[in-house]
Amino acid sequence: MDEYVEKNTPYNVLKSLIHHRPPPGPPGNVTDLEAECEAFEKKIAQAGGIDLFVGGIGPDGHIAFNEPGSSLVYRTRVKTLSKVPTMALTVGVGTVMDARAAFALYKAIEEGVNRMWTVSAFQQHLHTIFVCDEDATLELRVKTVKYFKGLMHVHNRLVDPVLSINDQ
Repeated sequence: MDEYVEKNTPYNVLKSLIHHRPPPGPPGNVTDLEAECEAFEKKIAQAGGIDLFVGGIGPDGHIAFNEPGSSLVYRTRVKTLSKVPTMALTVGVGTVMDARAAFALYKAIEEGVNRMWTVSAFQQHLHTIFVCDEDATLELRVKTVKYFKGLMHVHNRLVDPVLSINDQ
């Protein structure tokens, strides 16, 4: 999801996730960084989009180099850092939000904990909450979706009885 400019590091797990034909990650010796970001976005589009982003969440809630306060519509871009290395290329939140995540949600919720789908480890966390849109549930079993929708309706009735009346 991100790459330091000053270092020639491997260009991360993204390379194996885009239809098994990844765009090359941003290498550390690119001279036109803006053009590299644009080319990366074009290659994502040419590959038909991203099926899944896998990344960590920083303790302050950041993903990749999208620090708190970053725009939620940014695409892949150059990011100035306050430490050494001082620059990185990062996918923006807008790029991440374009990923299709239905299969990953299925793996996270309906299959057992599996080290090949590390997101499934959240099944063991006492305070995990998955927030997703309707399309992200397309790979889930109907009874799983109904179960979670039922929980949502119970929650709504407990939190806001007026809202639950309008849902009926």
